Amino acid sequence: MIKEKYINNEKEITINIVQTEIKSIRKKDITKTGFRIYDNGYIGVAGAIGKADDAELEKRAIENLKLQIPYSYEPSSNHAEQVDYRKEILSDEEFVKELEELLSILRDEFPDFIFSNNISIQEMDTRIVNDKGLDLIHKDRFVSTEFVIKEKSSVNVFDAFAAFGDREYSREKILEIIRETLTSYKNQVKLPAEGKLPVVFMANDGLPLMKIIGELNGYKVGTGASLFKDYIGEKRFNDSFTLYQSAEEEDISGYAFFDAEGVVNKNYRYALIENGKIISPYTDKKTASQFNLPLTGSASAEYDKVPSLAARYFKVASSGKTLKELLNGQLAVAVLIASGGDFTAEGVFGTPVQLAFLTDGEKLIGRLPELTVSGEVYTMFGEDFIGRSEDKAFLGQKALVLNLDVKYI
Repeated sequence: MIKEKYINNEKEITINIVQTEIKSIRKKDITKTGFRIYDNGYIGVAGAIGKADDAELEKRAIENLKLQIPYSYEPSSNHAEQVDYRKEILSDEEFVKELEELLSILRDEFPDFIFSNNISIQEMDTRIVNDKGLDLIHKDRFVSTEFVIKEKSSVNVFDAFAAFGDREYSREKILEIIRETLTSYKNQVKLPAEGKLPVVFMANDGLPLMKIIGELNGYKVGTGASLFKDYIGEKRFNDSFTLYQSAEEEDISGYAFFDAEGVVNKNYRYALIENGKIISPYTDKKTASQFNLPLTGSASAEYDKVPSLAARYFKVASSGKTLKELLNGQLAVAVLIASGGDFTAEGVFGTPVQLAFLTDGEKLIGRLPELTVSGEVYTMFGEDFIGRSEDKAFLGQKALVLNLDVKYI
């Protein structure tokens, strides 16, 4: 019988903003503890929110072995490691005072716009420990800003968006993002031409990668339902396209460096596609065992549930160039808001773009009319893949650049 605890503590202060004013302040400090018992190919799980009584949780987990939930995989063992990415930010009182001052500046500088939504400081502390020598701890803290922006004269629900995420708070960076966004928003421009053009997405935008990530699901590959089922180990994409499952320090993602089964990848990353070759789908222990696939550490679990397969944080490897260098003198379409897009089962992509800007790779030039962009997954990340920028040239974010077909709506 092996005993294991999976503990997650989340602290957060969130300031809700309505009409460019602080509407409410919400705080939370929640600890969730899961207790797991592994015995004779089965797992029993019990959980608690708040202060946990280990003896009671163990008793309940042992009792739940009677449910005979199969788990015939060896629990992770003999690995002790702690990662702490936290930096000092602001106290709760300082944070509220700072936001009041920031909103005052926004009211003065942008009287024709309304700012809403929220800004928060989030802290996570995740630990998994068992009596087989496993003890992994991950700590992180970051600021997350998501401003929804509405032009007062507009009939739209909202017209623009400004986001900032970092482990350190910076009023100047937030203002810089908003100023560039709204200055460009006011300057209406047109496309150089319709047709195939470089299109820039924020590197953490899941839209262009959603098909690849969906098809790299290990269960989907194993059962033959994936578009990639016959291409594992084959080169299907651009030589310069590499896709990682990542928990590296530069990733401000909310994911620990280990998964819910205590699996730790070398250098906290696993290449699923490398230099255009599909290496592996993402897997947890069950999926890897069931379909004879590599184990990529992709298990997720609620505190009181059995670990199961789930997509974690994925990123495209850097091309080692700035956005300006990737564009190589071309103007590009920078997508800020694109809602309603999708891929077909065969991998054909299309989406309306509600807000896009023209960019030269260093700055936004002006706001474009509403557009549609389209492509096909093998082409998008094959001959039409340009790269991921090394610098944060797209409103404080790294950029993913693809050639896509662009048309006015």
